[in-house]
Amino acid sequence: MRALAVALVLAAAARVSADDASAYFPLRVGNWWAYEELDDDGGRLSRETWTVVARTPVDRTGEFHVRSATRRFDVLGRTGGRRWEGDEYLRATPAGLRKRYPAGRDAELDVLLLAEPLASGTQWRDAQGECDLAVRDTCTGPGGDVPDCAVVSCRLGHPTATFVTSTYARGVGMVRQEIAVVQFLPAIHGAGPVLLPCDSAQGGHSVLRLTAFHVGR
Repeated sequence: MRALAVALVLAAAARVSADDASAYFPLRVGNWWAYEELDDDGGRLSRETWTVVARTPVDRTGEFHVRSATRRFDVLGRTGGRRWEGDEYLRATPAGLRKRYPAGRDAELDVLLLAEPLASGTQWRDAQGECDLAVRDTCTGPGGDVPDCAVVSCRLGHPTATFVTSTYARGVGMVRQEIAVVQFLPAIHGAGPVLLPCDSAQGGHSVLRLTAFHVGR
């Protein structure tokens, strides 16, 4: 009986460990993810890769260095350059999985990607806006449905002008990110001017979807 009790405790502990926020974005040097960004008509806007690279002497303790490379095919690529590279730093904390954008032209920014507890209804607010989390049994990955997914929905601006919905699969990473931007027009209503959403906004929606990945064990 004692042996059975110990086995049950260990199994429960393993499940909790597997379901913490960091399990939904596996961080190990050599891991990589490839994405394509599509518009509403299925047109390709960009191709993007994320790679966990070896730490450097300036990296902070506990952080993983993720280097991104983007090639654009839309008007941004024609006017601002077709290729971009960037650096981000991820770390597991008691609050959840955090991402740090280093200072460049803008000030350093630190946001919470996935908050603890990893359960439907968890909410938080930081520099990226107001976010809430939902847990799903399955979501769509490059090869079809994958189990154990977390969906983070964030709202930016007052009034909300940007909606970002990111879907993560346990043991895989981010499999999908949807961005919708709402344009507002001034209007007179009641006692004074208000802002109304403009349905004719062009280019205000895109989906970044995972096409291939490598996650080491």
